[in-house]
Amino acid sequence: MVEKRRYTGLHGIRVILFDLDDTLIHFDDYWKDSLIETFRRHPATKAIDPKILFDLLWERNKVYEQLYHNQVITLREFRNQRLIDTMALMDCEMGEKTADDFNDLHKETSLHFMKADPELVALLTDLSAVYQLVIVTNGLKTRQHDKIDALGIKALFAKDSILISEEVGHEKPDIEMYNQALSRFSVRPEEALFIGDSWKNDVEGPIRAGLRAIWYNRKNELIPRNGIQPYAMIRTIHELREIL
Repeated sequence: MVEKRRYTGLHGIRVILFDLDDTLIHFDDYWKDSLIETFRRHPATKAIDPKILFDLLWERNKVYEQLYHNQVITLREFRNQRLIDTMALMDCEMGEKTADDFNDLHKETSLHFMKADPELVALLTDLSAVYQLVIVTNGLKTRQHDKIDALGIKALFAKDSILISEEVGHEKPDIEMYNQALSRFSVRPEEALFIGDSWKNDVEGPIRAGLRAIWYNRKNELIPRNGIQPYAMIRTIHELREIL
């Protein structure tokens, strides 16, 4: 049973903006199992041990993830190239079309591995009684909405309270992404609080736009020495009950 508490609100804050990936939903909870299942199912990979393929892809993922975060490659290139490289290590040639097909299957498969968290739903329900809740996420419209549906939290966010980069035309940490959220709800930067796991996208970006930010630091990383100071730092999303 989740303890209920009455929220009075953080002084001056009217809107709370949440990141989605690795904040409200975690890749660790579904990514590995769903990827292994996709290896088992896809015609191009089903004849190879899926655990071997996963280990190889995980090593390639580290390389391409950094390139993606540095905006050197696109999301599609990130997903496809790590897979193409993995298959090459197994002496199997894979083209872009097949990689696209594999990743489409993985997207579909992963939805079955995503589960709603009753404690998260309860937390957001309590917060929604005091604050306007918003999701600001990079990604593709359909994919991000599917994740929100799988989490069972969509009813807590009004239709115009979900900002996805594909629709907005900008990606975090572009300041325009945060400005559009502020404009949509007619709030000043100091009236908004951003919560997310990415230092660059969810802390540094919002603070440079004039918002306050809480860093969801699950990996207990050191705060970069660049003069940016988050309002608070948490290790679990449920610590927000003590802050807000």
